[in-house]
Amino acid sequence: MAVAPKSKAWRKRNEGLSFGCTAKGKKEGSTQIKFFVAISYGKGVVLCEPYEGRVDGALVERFVIDHFETAFQRSCNPTARRFLQDGDPSQNSERAKAALARINATVFPIPPRSPELNPIENLFHLVGRALEEQVLLRRIEFETREEFSRRIKDTLETFDARKIDSIIESMPRRLKMVRKAKGGRIKY
Repeated sequence: MAVAPKSKAWRKRNEGLSFGCTAKGKKEGSTQIKFFVAISYGKGVVLCEPYEGRVDGALVERFVIDHFETAFQRSCNPTARRFLQDGDPSQNSERAKAALARINATVFPIPPRSPELNPIENLFHLVGRALEEQVLLRRIEFETREEFSRRIKDTLETFDARKIDSIIESMPRRLKMVRKAKGGRIKY
C-alpha cells in the first residue's frame, strides 16, 4: 500500500496545467489526489483506491479491512497474503497491525523513507512520467479534479504488468547494491 503517484496535485483553472503543476505536500491553490495502490508480480496493479483525509492508524485499519481481501485475491499468490510494509508510522500503528493480523497478512517491513527497497516508488515515478506525457500528447490544458483523478486511476490500472514485474525482479540487485553501499543511496 502506498500513496500514488507522487501525490499529484490538481490546479485551479486560472493556474493552468504544466510539468510544474505537481505537488508533494500542501501547496497553495492545489488539492491532493491520493490513492492506496498495491501491485503483484504477474498481475500488475491489484488495488487502486482513492482516499480522502490524513493517513493515520484508523484509516489504515479501515482500508485493510475493506480492501485487502480483494487485493490478495487478485494477487499472484492469494494464499500467501504478503504485504510489503514501508515503515510509515500509520502502518505501524497498533490498529493497523491488529487489522493486518485479523486478515492473516504476512508483513514484510522495510525501513521508512527507503525508495530503493520499495518497488512501488519506482512505479509511481513511471506513472508520474506517463501522466506528464499524456498532458503533452493530449494537449490537456484543463481538467477537473474528477477528470484528473480518473486519469490517474486509469493510468495506474492499465500500467503494463511486465514493467511492474521488471521493477519487482530488480529487487535482488537493489538489495545487493544497498548492502554494498552500507545502507546508503543507490541509483534506484
